[in-house]
Amino acid sequence: MFRREAIERRNIKWRGSAILLRGTPPWLIAIASTFFLLVFLTFVTVGTYTRRVNVSGEITTWPRAVNIYSGVQGFVVERFVTEGQMIKKGAPIYQIDVSKNTHTGVVDDNQRKEIKNQLIRVSNIIANLEENKKTTLQTLEKQQEQYRHALNRSAEILRRAEEGLHIMKKNMDNYRHYYQSKGLINKDQLISQVALYYQHQNSLLGLSAQHEQNRLQIISLESQIQTQAAEFDNRIHEMALKGHELQKELINTDVSDEIIVRALSEGKIDSLSVTEGQMVNPGDSLLQIMPGKVNYYYLVTWVPNDAMPYIAVGDKVNVRYDAFPAEKFGQFSANVILISKTPASSQEMLTYPGAPKNTQGTSIPYYKVIVKPEKTIITYDGKKLPLENGMKAEVTLFLENRKIYQWMFSPFYDMKHSATGAVNAD
Repeated sequence: MFRREAIERRNIKWRGSAILLRGTPPWLIAIASTFFLLVFLTFVTVGTYTRRVNVSGEITTWPRAVNIYSGVQGFVVERFVTEGQMIKKGAPIYQIDVSKNTHTGVVDDNQRKEIKNQLIRVSNIIANLEENKKTTLQTLEKQQEQYRHALNRSAEILRRAEEGLHIMKKNMDNYRHYYQSKGLINKDQLISQVALYYQHQNSLLGLSAQHEQNRLQIISLESQIQTQAAEFDNRIHEMALKGHELQKELINTDVSDEIIVRALSEGKIDSLSVTEGQMVNPGDSLLQIMPGKVNYYYLVTWVPNDAMPYIAVGDKVNVRYDAFPAEKFGQFSANVILISKTPASSQEMLTYPGAPKNTQGTSIPYYKVIVKPEKTIITYDGKKLPLENGMKAEVTLFLENRKIYQWMFSPFYDMKHSATGAVNAD
């Protein structure tokens, strides 16, 4: 009774009766299959799907926030502003020391002292030249004035001599008349009178020559005054030019000694990146200035070239902000307001921290697309949370819309294109 075979038989023996269920009727399977097939065909022929692409972007303002970088290497020795302070255009922000030291002291200080000494010497030379010019011109003018007086005296003497000569000519003519017609005088008296006339005439010629000499001397002095004045002016001008060159060297020395970083726009100091005593290198960020008045907010996105043909100005897009997770805040609506016609340069993309970076040697052209959010202030828990400059976001662009069956057969279209021969342009 307790044999091994009996025990195994008991274990595999049915304890109840087996009941076989009836299968699904074939007509029901046929109806369900037909219904599913009809629904599927209706869905793929009537239904449509819009292809989407997600692109990255960031919130910015107009005007944009200004990042100021260091253009030199040196040490920050003084700070003129604090965070949150409103500044005006041209206000000083940092003072950077770029000087070099040697055993003899600061190189720029030594150069500055030498240049200042040269400037003092140049100023003294100019003062001496001006004094010499004044003295020389005064001397020449005095000589000219004396010659004018001499010219006036010689003119008066010449006038009187001409009157006397005129009288002597009348006397000579009278003597000739008396000798020839009346015989009242002898020939020697006539000859003596004629000789006296010509002697006075020669004296008149000498006075006239002296008068002309005085006139010529005045003209010569006038020319000499102008020449001397021009020579002194030229020498003064040369020294002044040398002084200007020294001033330029002094300015260059100041530039190589200390640099003042100034604000080139009005706004609010948002963040200061360096402190006093810190060393900075060319390209290091110094601070960021937020615009004092924001005209509007917009979202800068970078769209690859394969999506460009399907977007247009005015299209609606969905925006998800990293600062406001979509799981909690949902998506936000925005409109495309500007599409660039040429790919963005790498230099332009570097000015935006949220711009995509080409990796692994690939070079994908990106186009700049400006999107304007419909809401710039988000309300949460009774608080108003505004969009901030630099917030990263993900934007969903809606591209071409096709039937479902067209999307299903798109691989076959690719096969067709790959197998097609040369396209006949005619």
